[in-house]
Amino acid sequence: MAKNWMAHPWVDRFVPDHRRQVEDQIFSDAHGLVMIQDIEAALDRLIEFGKQVKTTQTFKKSGKTFYFRLRVNQKRMRLLSYETYKSEAAIKKRVTIEYVRKAYNPGSKQNRFKEAYIQYRKNGETYLRSIRKSRFFQGVFYKLEQLDDQLLGRIPTAEPASSSALTTEDKHFVDSSEEPFQFIYKTESHIKLARSGLSRASERCLMEIVQEAREITKHYELLDLEERYTVKRMLQKDIPSLLEAYRLLSPDSQLTRQEELTLTLRQMRSTLEELHHKVDALKAERVDYLFKLHEKRYPPKDQR
Repeated sequence: MAKNWMAHPWVDRFVPDHRRQVEDQIFSDAHGLVMIQDIEAALDRLIEFGKQVKTTQTFKKSGKTFYFRLRVNQKRMRLLSYETYKSEAAIKKRVTIEYVRKAYNPGSKQNRFKEAYIQYRKNGETYLRSIRKSRFFQGVFYKLEQLDDQLLGRIPTAEPASSSALTTEDKHFVDSSEEPFQFIYKTESHIKLARSGLSRASERCLMEIVQEAREITKHYELLDLEERYTVKRMLQKDIPSLLEAYRLLSPDSQLTRQEELTLTLRQMRSTLEELHHKVDALKAERVDYLFKLHEKRYPPKDQR
């Protein structure tokens, strides 16, 4: 009961306007979510072409119904976006987000977003509400994180595969733009080398790890930088070094350490399973967002 005391209606009157959560209702007209989509499109463009920022830079995009500005320096990014008076949205909205960059504050994500609110007019009154927990803006927050990585040069490019024994299909797989693919292939190679000394449980767990990694890397862009590094490190370093050290043991030593090896591999698999669940949840949220967007953009005939 104590944990939920903030949810009581009487408490809401004491909460500052900029901390009260925005209601989905303001996005209910046919144009209500268009601005969010426009913000995401502008951020996608910057992610695609963004370069390292060493001084303060300002990126702008303005049109007949939409204005976007992102000011970036080494410490923070500040986003301002609003609908112009020519927008057909029933409720005109103005969004402000201040994001402290990872190089300055490498801690938790929550501490990076210092400001995240929306201002709008309704029934002749002006409202200021928080968008930090709004399901509609989670894609915007994710893209700001992704842009930060891009501007910091932290999104590495894939190295070409060097093995001449690869088939054409394997080369296409390894050379894919998704960076972890090459490490999945190498992990499978290490499994083959160590197979003779592995128990069935360990071998099965390794193949499950590979399968989880394959599923995760289909939507690698949904992971944050730390999670990408976890996947890459596991495939590139942790599993190969573990299998190589185990392979060099004597047969008797391998037998006594089989259970410990399997337990370690299961813990790795569990980590990937958690990331897989996260990716699935993010994909579902994205679909829900698009359903909502298109429901408002293309309402049934009887609602037009």
